[in-house]
Formats: sequence, C-alpha cells, structure tokens
Amino acid sequence: MERIVKITEVLRNHNFLKLWIGQIVSALGDRFHQMALLGLIMKKGGNIGEELSKITFWSMLPFFLFSLFSGVLSDRWSRKGILIWSDIARVLLVCAIPWIIRDSTYISPAYPAIFVIGIFTCLFSPAKFSIIPNIVEDRHLLAANSLITSSALLSVLAGTAVGCIAFDSLGFRFSMYFDAFTYLFSAGAIWKIVPQERERSRIKGLSILLSDIKEGMKYIYHDTRLIILIFFGAIIWFVGVSFYLVISDFAGKVWHFTALTPLGLIFTSLGAGLLIGSIIVGKYGNRVKRNIVYTCSIWIMSFGIMAFAFVQSYIAASSIIFLIGFASGAFISPINADIQKIVPDELRGRAFACKDIFINASIVLPAVITGKLTTFIPVRELMLYLGIGIFLVGISVAWKSFKLNNIH
Repeated sequence: MERIVKITEVLRNHNFLKLWIGQIVSALGDRFHQMALLGLIMKKGGNIGEELSKITFWSMLPFFLFSLFSGVLSDRWSRKGILIWSDIARVLLVCAIPWIIRDSTYISPAYPAIFVIGIFTCLFSPAKFSIIPNIVEDRHLLAANSLITSSALLSVLAGTAVGCIAFDSLGFRFSMYFDAFTYLFSAGAIWKIVPQERERSRIKGLSILLSDIKEGMKYIYHDTRLIILIFFGAIIWFVGVSFYLVISDFAGKVWHFTALTPLGLIFTSLGAGLLIGSIIVGKYGNRVKRNIVYTCSIWIMSFGIMAFAFVQSYIAASSIIFLIGFASGAFISPINADIQKIVPDELRGRAFACKDIFINASIVLPAVITGKLTTFIPVRELMLYLGIGIFLVGISVAWKSFKLNNIH
C-alpha cells in the first residue's frame, strides 16, 4: 500500500507553489468576471439559462476548434512561455470588454472578445497540465493535481461569493479589471518558475504540424486507459455545465432571486464541497482503487442532483449542493494525474489537448441544449432528468473504471 502523501510535501516545492498560487488568484478573477456577466443577464431579465448558455458557448468553442494545434505547440514550444504570453494576452482582452459593452442590457458585442479569450485559454490549458510533471516528482502527481484542481475550485468557493458582492456594490468595470489583474499576477508567478523542460525541435512547416497531430491521435487511439480518462473528463464537465445552467435558472424561477449574492452563496457551498473532495482524494486517493473512487463519486452526484430537484428550503439546498460538490471534486481530481502517469513527456501536450476537445465539446453541447430546454421544461423536472441521466452514465463508469486500477 502506498504511503500517504502530505499536502505540505508538495507545497514545499517552490516551483509548484508559485504555479498553484498563481492559478488560485487567476481562477478567483475568472469568477469575478463570470459573475459580472451573469449579473448583467439577471438585471436584464428574461431567460437566464438561455442567455448564460450563449456566453458559455462562445468561451468554450475555441477549445473545440483549436485544441489539437495548441497540444502540438505545447509539445514543441516552451510550456512556460506559452503560459506567460497567454496570460498577458488575456489581460488586454479582459480590459477591453468594459469598453465594448456600452449598453449593460446588450452584451452580444462582447462575444468576439470572449471567443478570443477562449483561444488563449485553449493554449494555456494543455501547457499548464503538461508542465506539472516537469516541476514535481512522480509520487506527488496526484496530490499536485488535486491542489491545481482546488485552485479552480477555490474560485468557486471564494470568487463566486466575493465576486457577486463586488458586482452588486462596485459594478461591472471593477469586476473585469480585477480579473485582468489576476491574469497579470499569474504571469508573474509563472515567470519565477524554473521547470525541467527538455530541448524541443521547432515546427518548420504545416506538414510537421499535421504529422504531430496524427502521431498524438494514434497514440491516444491505442491506449484504452487514456480514452477512458478522456471520457471521464468529458462526463464531469457535461454534468457540471448542465447543473450550473439549470441551477442558475432554478434560482430565478423557483426562488425568484433578483440580486446575485444569494445565488453566489449557493455556488460557494458547491465550491466548499469541491475543494474538500479534491483535497481528500489528493491525500488518500492512492490507497483506494480507482474504480471505487470514480463509481462512488458519480453515483453520489446523481442522487444529490435528484434530491435537489425536490428541495424547498434554501438551507437544505445548500447542504445537498455541498455533497454534490464533494463527489464532483473526488471524481475530477485523479483524472489529470492518471493521464500524466500514462503519457510520455513528448506527447503530453497533445494528450491534454485531445482531452480538452472532448471536454469542451461536452461543455458546448449542454450550453446549447440545456439553455433551450429551460425555455419549455419546468426547471424541477429538468433537474430530475439530469440526475437520472447521470445515474445511468454511472453504470458505464463502474464498468470501465476497473481498467484504471493498474495505473501506477
């Protein structure tokens, strides 16, 4: 049985600590600007789920279109350089959005900027997960990835609540400029990292680029475990986005929220569960078989969402959503660490880029479909159907996850 890895062991690695802190701050800023856009939608009125789905669609579409290319770049270029320049580009784009949106009831002019921000996020994502094995030991990979996941989850915990309050009290411009500052902070933190990256040959033409893409796809196709992990990543994001859209609509139609802060507190409860679930799996996950972790987590999620469909009390809803978050954090944390253990360094960027394609296809799909469904299916029924669907998918997870027990 493997030794329990203490979180403090990983945090004593200064390179990783800088990356982790930078991602916490950056993810916090992301929630500020996401809550600010949601706040504009709520003030405008109308169908919140449908409007929110449009923003989700334009921000996620670049992953579906460009991830294969970003994966090759991550394997050919300096991953540290990609991270820094992607952050700087996003600083400029986020600062531009308050000048683009002149009328707070008409946010569609910002869609092109949201799309371009998504392109640089698409570049950033595979480089971030590919660089982690370049700065931590193999035995620390699960704990490190759980902490990186927790940086995004901390944004749900703290950023959602504080971002809602900031929007209600300080307005839209402040929220966007704060997000730009956090990208700048992230770039500075990454600049101080000294990764052990090997020398990489440059891309000398389109044929090399296409050859690299083909090589990456061939590797992924022949590793069943990798396909399963990518499938699991797509599942959790499909569930997450669908639940996010439905619960936002739930807040308006069932609880009749007009201010953003009460909804932010619900998301904070979700974030608390995500964080704790992620940390616990990061510490003890190597002592439990993967099929148990994945199967139990997804079925707890499904029962929690079905229970949420019938809840009346705001306090009871907060408790249930904490449980849903806990199970989600436990499910998502091992995926990236397992991919890093399977894939060699020279193909790692392409593996994570391929994962991003399927994940963001699974985000774009509910962004389109769920937004439309909220217009003609009662929100409680829609929540119940989502929970039942997740339970049925959990049967496939229970079957396929046995093949992941041999990852070391």
